[in-house]
Amino acid sequence: MKLGTYLRNQREKGGITLKEMQEKSGIRKNVIRILESGDFNELPDPNHVYFLLEKYSKVLGIDTEKLFSRFSDELPGENEQSKKRQQNDNEDFNYLKKVLLSFGAMIAVIFVLWLILLQVGSETGAFESKPIYESTAFDMASLNTEGEQDAAEEEDAEEETESPEEEAEEEAPSGTDVSYTGMDDNTLFYEVTAEDTLIVTLEGENSWVSLSDDADNTYAYEELSEGEFEISDEASILYLTLGNAPGQELTVGGETVDSTSATDTFTVYYQFTITRE
Repeated sequence: MKLGTYLRNQREKGGITLKEMQEKSGIRKNVIRILESGDFNELPDPNHVYFLLEKYSKVLGIDTEKLFSRFSDELPGENEQSKKRQQNDNEDFNYLKKVLLSFGAMIAVIFVLWLILLQVGSETGAFESKPIYESTAFDMASLNTEGEQDAAEEEDAEEETESPEEEAEEEAPSGTDVSYTGMDDNTLFYEVTAEDTLIVTLEGENSWVSLSDDADNTYAYEELSEGEFEISDEASILYLTLGNAPGQELTVGGETVDSTSATDTFTVYYQFTITRE
């Protein structure tokens, strides 16, 4: 039995429709069909097949390690892009190490030169202090009077520049309320109340992002480091998957979404139930 046929049979045995699988896994229906056909070259990026199969298998309770071992001949090889990224990380680390070692050596040389200068100066008396000033008589009363006049002038200037309104106006509310309602495994659930058009923004490290809604709209299905997405007014449920959640800052309707409940998880799934006023 082929991998795609096995996945479809397991889904149908579980009584899960394509729409239900999309809602639970965050994978678009057309991508689910590709997975169940077994033609992984039709995916937007075949290198993400392992990531997608993990999400699919999680809904059905399938052991992914056994699945990958059983159908290893149908799955693509190791992601070359991941190898390249790891190589680049190693090169960056080696470069940083060289910079730190060079900096440390430079500090050591400067310190040694400073010690040599101190030694030479102490032997030659070059740093010996000598009195170069003379005491000058001055009118203390006159100096005090001038100081009082200067202080009075400074107080007058401060009074003239003071604004009658010292407190800044508070920022206008965003019109969107985001409330955390709970967590199921790696999925965080939120209730969103929006008065205006809902905007979702991402900013941070490069990450795999899947963003879609229950109205069959897909806003992102790619690797990116930042983005701003205007959510359709027809959407009532929003599905978001972040492949590198700790490295991304997520904002919904101007409100920062706190994902500290899943800080120990690399991949995090979000589900936002939207209520419009």
